Amino acid sequence: MKNATKCCNEEKTKAYRNTDVRRTFVDGNDLPPQVILHAHRANSRILIDVRNEENRVGGPSTPQISAKALQQSAIHLYHDLGVLVWVGCSVEQVRRIGDVLRQVVAWGGQGGLVARLDAWEGDVVRKREEGLREGDLYRALDQKRTGNIKPSAVLRLATTRFEETLSERIPELKTAKDIDVRETQIIVPGSPPPRGIINKTVDGPRHLPIESFTTIGVDRITGLTIGETRFFTVGSSNYVGGARVDYLILKHTQTQNNDSKSAKGKSLQERTSVTPYWGNGKLKQRRRASDEVQGAIFEDVVSRVMQPLWDIEGGTWADRAAELEAKRERKNWGEKKTRPSTTTTAAV
Repeated sequence: MKNATKCCNEEKTKAYRNTDVRRTFVDGNDLPPQVILHAHRANSRILIDVRNEENRVGGPSTPQISAKALQQSAIHLYHDLGVLVWVGCSVEQVRRIGDVLRQVVAWGGQGGLVARLDAWEGDVVRKREEGLREGDLYRALDQKRTGNIKPSAVLRLATTRFEETLSERIPELKTAKDIDVRETQIIVPGSPPPRGIINKTVDGPRHLPIESFTTIGVDRITGLTIGETRFFTVGSSNYVGGARVDYLILKHTQTQNNDSKSAKGKSLQERTSVTPYWGNGKLKQRRRASDEVQGAIFEDVVSRVMQPLWDIEGGTWADRAAELEAKRERKNWGEKKTRPSTTTTAAV
């Protein structure tokens, strides 16, 4: 029975991927009203994915999918599942959605899933953030732009998290006067577009708490210590911003005997020795896991989370496509039957 159901779903997915059938969904007038409403309200990826050849609704069009495309899907996973529930699912599909959610929550929500796909060696630090202040949010203009955190606030939260993490890993940074930490590069990415942290409820707007997923390590090629973090709302796991900061950590020592002949006549800078500082092994090297480990991670995520999502999407939207196509054919047939004849009868 399961094999028969699987074959049926595969056929539906193939039918949905057919360009003529998918055109039914591209035409906004033929989309179910609740889908249009949900798409406009929450910036749905349904219409975008229809045109995305690498990772569209119902799964990728090629056997291989890039890590970046997987992350783009993972960062919107809850929303995509919500759209499917909004439109309507069978009991079996609801059970499968529950299995997907259970696995994602076990990995730390969407934030943990995205960090897992980064495949960096070392630990991912997950922390609840409490540092948002009044004025850190943009003014709410519409439902789509409500509660967005300003990039300056995102950067402040990120640098605070990096500094605290560095101090935890290298305790001597708290008191050492011969170690200098300098920022060399700051990146606050604008893609993917961040969501807001204000949720509308029956009792009025509610500010959602946020949490961070942070990695920090030393790039042995450049000698820089790189901190990278992403922020997500707690529970709903909406991505609300992220940042990366590259640090140059330097250790400086002065000549012990300032009265020596070699020290005399030299400036303070000339008597100071500066070397890169990597925490004496307390900071791990920033590098990706091996190809074998990365492959295992991607395969695990696809088999447990993404493939079930694609199967449900393919089956659900294939059913809708068939229904709408049949409705359109009935409408066209009815118009043909009721259309007045344009031919005239010749006079006898």
